[in-house]
Amino acid sequence: MQKFENSNFPIDAVITWVNGNDSNFLKKKNKYLSEIETIHANHPSRFNEVGELTFVVKSILKNASFVRKIFIVTDNQIPSFITNKEDWSKKYIDRIEIIDHKEIFRNFKSYLPTFNILSIECLLYEIKDLSEHFLYFNDDVFLVRPTVVEDWFKNGLPVTRGKWTTFSNKIWYKKLKESIFPSKKNKWSYKKCQEKSAKIIGFKNQYFRAYHNPRALKKKNFSDFFESNPNLLKEQVKHKFRSNLQFNPYVLIWHYAIKKNSTILNNNLQLIEVNFSVNDNPKKILNALKKVSKSKNILFLNLQNLDLVKSDKINEIMKELNLLIGF
Repeated sequence: MQKFENSNFPIDAVITWVNGNDSNFLKKKNKYLSEIETIHANHPSRFNEVGELTFVVKSILKNASFVRKIFIVTDNQIPSFITNKEDWSKKYIDRIEIIDHKEIFRNFKSYLPTFNILSIECLLYEIKDLSEHFLYFNDDVFLVRPTVVEDWFKNGLPVTRGKWTTFSNKIWYKKLKESIFPSKKNKWSYKKCQEKSAKIIGFKNQYFRAYHNPRALKKKNFSDFFESNPNLLKEQVKHKFRSNLQFNPYVLIWHYAIKKNSTILNNNLQLIEVNFSVNDNPKKILNALKKVSKSKNILFLNLQNLDLVKSDKINEIMKELNLLIGF
């Protein structure tokens, strides 16, 4: 385990997390199901968890020793590793802080409770005492090798990892397909949401596409943009569940920073992503873990929908994940 090492400026980490298996959470969410616009917005895997958060936190402590504090943003919940007072968490408890939605929604209390990550991500910069420079993790993204400040920030500017991608409506064969077989489904899409975000900033032909890496961000970019666009922020955070009307907050802020020449673009993802589905073999995940172990260039791992893995295999996967990340 690496000790905490100060960088030239403080850097914190933020993780958004929810325990969708919690009965109190389910009761709360069920009261608002009538507000769901698409089936996709209430997919159980958006909320369920199988203990991934423990490994996200451990991976940051182990592989980003410069991180000052880890903020876990959630809805009146406390992770089991804290409530159970696990030995490792007791050792690092002074570097872990639970942030309730009430804190970051203090100016939008009427929109709580929320079950919408696209609303929550807009207000991460409202965390009290959060450092100007911070790293943002979803609760299924892990650091698998030691990183240094320069992997995230150079000369104080965030390093944005992604790839330039042409808008769908600018690709001839996609335009042709849509004209012949127009889509009737009102389905939310990670890619469509990113395109919308870039268009808001003024990009017309290409956008810098995000993948499921952790993200280096600056609070000032959030505050500057949203203070200049308060109505856009209000329209965004009012949705309790994902909506096709929403943008992707960090992708929007990326493009805002690109316009201002205040970010450094990097197309080396150093990432392995696994999006597991009910029809997949768990070997898909186990093979990915083996690949991560052998590939020294890989820094980041994303394992989506682990809750869909059958119970007789999830323990095997968690054991391998512990060998990779644990301490």
